[in-house]
Amino acid sequence: MPRQLRQGLALVAVAAATFLTGLGATRLWDDDETFFAQTAREMFERGDLIVPWFNQELFAHKPPFMYWMMIGAYRALGVTEFAARLPSALFAIASVLLVWRLGRILYSPRAGFWAGIVLATSLNYIVIARAATCDTELLFFCTLPIYVLVRATASRREGEGESILDADPRSSSTGASRWSSPGHPAGSATPLFWRNEDACRQPPWTTWALIYASMGMAVMVKGPIGVVLPTAVLGLFLLMQRGRRPSTLESASLVSSHKGMILGMIRDAWQFLAATFSPRHVVQTIWSMRPITALAMTLLVAGPWFVAVGLRTHGEFLEGFFGVHHFHRFTATMDNHSGPVVYYLLAICVGFFPWSIFLKPTCTELVRSWRDSQASRPADRLVVAWLTVWVGFFSLAVTKFPHYVVPAYPALALATAAFLDRWMREPEVYSRFWRRAAWTTVALVGIGVVVVVPFVAQVHLPGEALLGLAGLPLIPGAMACAWLTERRKIGQALASLTATTVVFAVALFAIAAARVDHYQNSPPFGAAIRERCPTGDARIAAFQYFRPGFVFYANGRVEQFWEATPAAEFLRAEPSKSFMVTTEEEYQRIAGDLPRQFGVIQRAPWFLKSGQTLVLLGDTGTTIAERPHAAPGEETK
Repeated sequence: MPRQLRQGLALVAVAAATFLTGLGATRLWDDDETFFAQTAREMFERGDLIVPWFNQELFAHKPPFMYWMMIGAYRALGVTEFAARLPSALFAIASVLLVWRLGRILYSPRAGFWAGIVLATSLNYIVIARAATCDTELLFFCTLPIYVLVRATASRREGEGESILDADPRSSSTGASRWSSPGHPAGSATPLFWRNEDACRQPPWTTWALIYASMGMAVMVKGPIGVVLPTAVLGLFLLMQRGRRPSTLESASLVSSHKGMILGMIRDAWQFLAATFSPRHVVQTIWSMRPITALAMTLLVAGPWFVAVGLRTHGEFLEGFFGVHHFHRFTATMDNHSGPVVYYLLAICVGFFPWSIFLKPTCTELVRSWRDSQASRPADRLVVAWLTVWVGFFSLAVTKFPHYVVPAYPALALATAAFLDRWMREPEVYSRFWRRAAWTTVALVGIGVVVVVPFVAQVHLPGEALLGLAGLPLIPGAMACAWLTERRKIGQALASLTATTVVFAVALFAIAAARVDHYQNSPPFGAAIRERCPTGDARIAAFQYFRPGFVFYANGRVEQFWEATPAAEFLRAEPSKSFMVTTEEEYQRIAGDLPRQFGVIQRAPWFLKSGQTLVLLGDTGTTIAERPHAAPGEETK
């Protein structure tokens, strides 16, 4: 079997194990999953592929691509949690393969393989791959334009075979024999490489058209960000690539004194910025990126739906989508999610685990490449531009969520894989102190999960102390990695880390999460309503409480009330078919205003909120005076 095919199958196997195992074992988690899954269901049941609906109202959060994918899964598999999440998992696998192919061109076949592995086993990437959201779809269509540009401008060099897997692509001055090896004779394969002269090459119009068509699909996933940020990545890279001055970038290292080196670095940085962002150079770069083609292709792909939804909703969708969920979200805090400027640096340290243990040497490798013109690679400048745009843009935004910068994870994976590739060739490049610190960090995370989770569970999920065992695989895994590293078996150590992460992910997301899922409120409340009103015409309300998951599992419109009088009037209209969810405290406050036969038909602790109880109210068949008081935790049926 060809090595390239083996790599692809291995990546699919690792990704499938982490993304698909137990994918439908848990109910949907509030809030995004249930918002989007329910919107897709309402569009599906209405037969409406244009206007997104949630709770029988216009839902202006996202464009329709994600919903279309879910609708396709619903048609094939039924309306289930697995079907709602399947598109995310499939696009996550596709993105892993895309990053693998990109890494092969940018760095080397081995680096490309490890870039795919790193992405597939990063903690936050696994989370979004297993969620009914649009993040993996956005990541795919934001990475695809970069791959198209690189693939179109890369070149082949005769005599360089597949054995380049174990070679350093920076040694481009060596002859073909440098790359040949037994079993892979020179000329048996001609892999693509991306050198400085390739990166400066102007691709044809058709390539730019395909690039912007890909961005148009990203717009259909999440809106203008799908074209603005990928274009900014490519633009910043081209500015750096075409405006760079390699002769000045290494001058600081030639200055003997420490003070002189610092002054040299400042001077070189100023010269680099002046050359990169000179007005003439900026204008030339923008024009070379064919802005008219960008506008035309984006409108061609995404324009028809935006026009259709604008006409169907008389502009209401467009006003909410662009005004509230883009401009307002960027300039003001929404959903109580804000954070400092360094928020995403901290989020990456957690979300990129376990590979975040290599961020220090990875950054060092990037700086070394940047400073040394002989080692400088266009791939490194592309990675820097990629990270700068995504992390920098969202660091300036007021509303912050950890998944906002996940489209930058392919860049992190590529940079990390480039370091890992060098480490496997040159084991001494990674100092003993830092590699021991890396494996110690993995072990400490495992110990932390084993020790801390039982205490947290005691507060929110009594009786689930065994959830902490999910962290157990990290401890022997880290020990095995340390043992192999000390014997310079770097490849085996990284394979061990990969296996450890897969086991940890399965234990965390397929086993522990399934245990936690039993305590969710919305599914049992929805089941109780369907049991008492099997005709499907129940009237459902929520008072001083609302979760989109309740809409999904009740599968009906949920009226929201924040004042006691209209809530009581709603229940009095048709008490035999009416139900309401509220908190225990609010129920006690409004009990006197409710219909006489209304009482608690189900109680449950508020999911992951200590000391608070939710109640489902309905017709108990008895009057308040006749009905015995139900203690918390009991049900009256």
